[in-house]
Amino acid sequence: MLINENRSIHPIKKDALLLIFHNIMLYYVINMFKHLAQDTINSPGAVNTFYYVPLVYEEPAGSELNHSWHELLRSSSWLFFESLFRHHLVLLLPFNLAILVPRCKLGFISSLVLFSNLVMFGCFASAICQLMISASHAHSLRLLTILCLGPMCQMLLMLRLLVRMWFSMWIVV
Repeated sequence: MLINENRSIHPIKKDALLLIFHNIMLYYVINMFKHLAQDTINSPGAVNTFYYVPLVYEEPAGSELNHSWHELLRSSSWLFFESLFRHHLVLLLPFNLAILVPRCKLGFISSLVLFSNLVMFGCFASAICQLMISASHAHSLRLLTILCLGPMCQMLLMLRLLVRMWFSMWIVV
């Protein structure tokens, strides 16, 4: 008995999986940003990653401390961004599971994931832009690379998923 069955993944599910993959990759992009901050303030101390621990870095004893990095990484907006990112990773689990279930209506969870991504995009892009304006030109290229790999790629994937969802009426309940 031959069954001619199309086993390809729905385009919206592909876009959702791309967004999930990028959100996991964003973990490494944020850590690139933190390591750049650590290098900029001339501190040999370790940079904590997102193991549910906020960023901790050691300030050098010298007066050559780069205050723009220090102020940004201690600001309430950066702390909010780190907290949001940790909670966003938890939100990806039900989103990922819902994608695997056939004919699942993802309106609510998709909206939460897209909104969370949008807020993270705003926070991270704002932090990078603040540092590009205030930091020396020596780090502008590295910041631009982080901006492209992180927030810009994230926004493109979000918009692509959102447009596919709107045009295909996939989340109609």
